[in-house]
Amino acid sequence: MQLDFVLNLLNSLPLNILVLMLVIPLGGAVLAYLLGDKGARVITLVITTLELSLSLLLILGTPSIGTDPGGMSHTWSYVLARLGTTTDSPVFQIILGVDGISLVMVLLSNLVVWIAAIGSNHIKKSGNVYYALFLLLQTGLLGVFVSLDLIGFFIFWELVLVPMFFIIGKWGEEGSRHASVKFFIYTHLGSAVMLVGFFYLYFMSANFTVDHVPTFSMIALRDIGLDPIIQIGFALAIFMGAGVKLPVFPLHNWLPWAHVKAPTPGSVILAGILLKMGGYAFIRLGLWMVPEAMARLAIPFALVAVFTCIYAAFTAMAQTDMKSLVAYTSINHMAWVLLGVAAYAAGYNSTDPAIQAAANLAIQGSIFMMFSHGTIISVMFIVAGQLKYSAGTREIPDVKGLMNKAPRLAGVMIIASLAAFGLPGFSGFIAEALVIFGAIVIYPLSALIAFGIFLTVGYMLWMLNRIVFSDPDPEKEVSEASWSDLIAPILMLIPVILLGIWPDLVLSIVQPVVELMLTGGIP
Repeated sequence: MQLDFVLNLLNSLPLNILVLMLVIPLGGAVLAYLLGDKGARVITLVITTLELSLSLLLILGTPSIGTDPGGMSHTWSYVLARLGTTTDSPVFQIILGVDGISLVMVLLSNLVVWIAAIGSNHIKKSGNVYYALFLLLQTGLLGVFVSLDLIGFFIFWELVLVPMFFIIGKWGEEGSRHASVKFFIYTHLGSAVMLVGFFYLYFMSANFTVDHVPTFSMIALRDIGLDPIIQIGFALAIFMGAGVKLPVFPLHNWLPWAHVKAPTPGSVILAGILLKMGGYAFIRLGLWMVPEAMARLAIPFALVAVFTCIYAAFTAMAQTDMKSLVAYTSINHMAWVLLGVAAYAAGYNSTDPAIQAAANLAIQGSIFMMFSHGTIISVMFIVAGQLKYSAGTREIPDVKGLMNKAPRLAGVMIIASLAAFGLPGFSGFIAEALVIFGAIVIYPLSALIAFGIFLTVGYMLWMLNRIVFSDPDPEKEVSEASWSDLIAPILMLIPVILLGIWPDLVLSIVQPVVELMLTGGIP
């Protein structure tokens, strides 16, 4: 999607657009800390709105497949260190660039962060520190999705952990410190394994380059034709790092704790975009860089995905805290991303056009699921957080008659719940349909994941029946949510409905990249 006048506007900016999008929230973090609580909120809202606007301009002015190496656009590089004295010595550097997949994730990041900033109106304690960490977190998230060098990717990947650790631990509920430590340990250990894979690939790449100089560049590593055995070692390391973030069974145990104990905006960012880092890593570092290894691991990945979805759905059914129920729903839905990745990996190199078409559908469904889930689950977590303010509890058996006592909040909850279990007309239905229509052609048994849909419909309707449509309890006070508290979820419902009606808004951006990957094209 490229508009010439927008492209001219991007080219007239004083800095590369990607650098600018990383520098603005980084500088804003310093400014927010210095301005104090009230000023910090204002500057955060201004910066997140500006970032969202820039990401929209980026999409409107950037082709899905660019003319730079790797099909990228707006590429930029900065050398951090040179490991030697000659010009051909290996370097640690940050390389930035975007294609259609990155564009969608950048937009989702800025959208979720903007909504979380609007929904941070209940943060009263040490607001300047909170908003400074909040903007630092935005820098890390964006950096992951625009990095084209493994070292730069890892720097931003780890940068995300620090502000999120403090946001959960300091502004969360009772027991949040334990949850933040658990979050940090799980994700950092997974990242450490992934870093070992990065260096493994780096040193092995010297055997495949013409001048025998190792490289961290994703584009260079993709092009040099690595041995499949080397690729498999790297793919397994990616599974550990990305599998914790996604998360998949049995690497998921940190997530319910972090979600339940985090403040509502922290839960929104965790579910809305932090988990998508895992899905993006499977696609960018796995399918895009080492597709042969992913093909060999496709069957176990598909099995893990189906099991994770059904396991998470059953576990969600047993939850009494609404935030915990939504957290397991998040695991349930992200398993669909891994199934789409596995289906694509198994079918991308097939000579059968039907299999290739199915692989195309599956991976587009994975990317669409990441965007769709990021919007839907953000609304669900905001509603769950608001329930605590309105009813004094999130315990599902203790809240009754919400439709009578808080009809505005109940209305948003109903719409979000319908979207969460994939009702036609919402974006979640499109995402699930694309993944399953592609996956069952390649793996017929993957249809078992549909059982997860049935369970999700069941426990979501059961939750609504108990909270919304039950008779009010006269002894328990439930107050209506104010419009200022509902503006964030209402705004986020717009893309949920819009993409359910017009999915090509996202699919048209990612499709050219997917088709080029399917044909083995390396721009």
